[in-house]
Amino acid sequence: MKKVILLFVISLLIFSCKKNSNDPGNPNNSGNPNNSGNEGIVIKGKIPLTSSINTNGLKSGSASTLADAKKVLIFSGNQYNLVDIINGSFAAGAQMGTATALVFLDANNKYIGNLFVGGLNVLPLDSLKNGKNTIIDLSTLTLSGNSVVPAHNPLGDEIWITTAEINCLKEVNGYYESLAKNIDADNDGIPDILVNKQININTMYAISVGKWGLNSTLPIIADTANFYINYTVNITGGSGFTIPGGNIALSGPTGSAYSDITLHGSMMDNGFVATFSRVTSAPAGAPWGSSFLPFKGGIYTLTLNGNQIYTLNYSNIGAKANLVLVVPTLHTNSDGKLTSITFEFKLPNGTAVNPSSILTGLCMQLNTPSHVVIYDTCSEGLGLTSKTGYAGYTLKTPLDISALGQLGIFCYDILGNTHNIIWH
Repeated sequence: MKKVILLFVISLLIFSCKKNSNDPGNPNNSGNPNNSGNEGIVIKGKIPLTSSINTNGLKSGSASTLADAKKVLIFSGNQYNLVDIINGSFAAGAQMGTATALVFLDANNKYIGNLFVGGLNVLPLDSLKNGKNTIIDLSTLTLSGNSVVPAHNPLGDEIWITTAEINCLKEVNGYYESLAKNIDADNDGIPDILVNKQININTMYAISVGKWGLNSTLPIIADTANFYINYTVNITGGSGFTIPGGNIALSGPTGSAYSDITLHGSMMDNGFVATFSRVTSAPAGAPWGSSFLPFKGGIYTLTLNGNQIYTLNYSNIGAKANLVLVVPTLHTNSDGKLTSITFEFKLPNGTAVNPSSILTGLCMQLNTPSHVVIYDTCSEGLGLTSKTGYAGYTLKTPLDISALGQLGIFCYDILGNTHNIIWH
């Protein structure tokens, strides 16, 4: 079991450390939407001269109206960007194939509110009216509590999305509220992104869900109540961090701190990636020889180098709230060797969904019962995305799967969470 855990962490590290030109550490990123990657998507809006009172600020400071907003902080996938509001207008660049959240700040970088449109705190930027050249004009924005509401709702217009997919994404609004609270994790009054010390915290799930399909034999999905789930928390830090010897620890949550949080794995390269777990004995009948307990939502303390303290708000929305089941069917030739794998995408209730509205990528590993890897698209860089399409894989050479015991599909959702969906 240790081997499969290691492969899981390696796969996470590969995907977590990818950078693009939206990285604030990139000297070519000036905050101009035309410099925010090569996707070309632009999100525009206008701030009125007067706004409603913000009565429920998270880090509101002195900011009380949307008229105080001077900057927009854009969360696009795991990337950040900061743009200025000039003469009451802004234009922000975003990546296609990600979910993008907009947070509005005053001149002192204090939180005012975040975009709320069609019941969502996020814009899912995949199925778009004009593809990568889409321009989303939100028109005039108003403030209600912490919700910045646009006059124009792009869902169903510039953004094509089904009601089922919208309802799935509604489950994760609390995540973006926590995300906004974490813009100043070191509590020095300056958004961490400005000094390349932004910190992301999210969850990795390993979920045993059923039996794969084989040729004309349909897959079997277990009842969701019987899904076996392992949990780990993943924390990534920007390129401004230096952590000699990997000196990193996590504690919390405030008020009911755990005594069993351990560092599960880490990598220090142009910032850091670290995973934490709460290990206990696996119950009888478990599909694996380990059990990693969930983490409660709340305020956690990250300590670097023994004395650098960061406060993180963690939202545990639950593995099933944003889970897309990637349902595989294996196809073999007349010799019984694997030639291709096709995927279906369903919510736990069986509703079919467009994976690009919820996922940012996936890859897979085929293992023997003793966790020896037979075939691995993750380490070979053969991940699927909205650009490649999610239909499945066709193998160049037929593969002997007589010893196949487990198929793990690593899904990366729009929140940065990782789901290892395991089939037997």
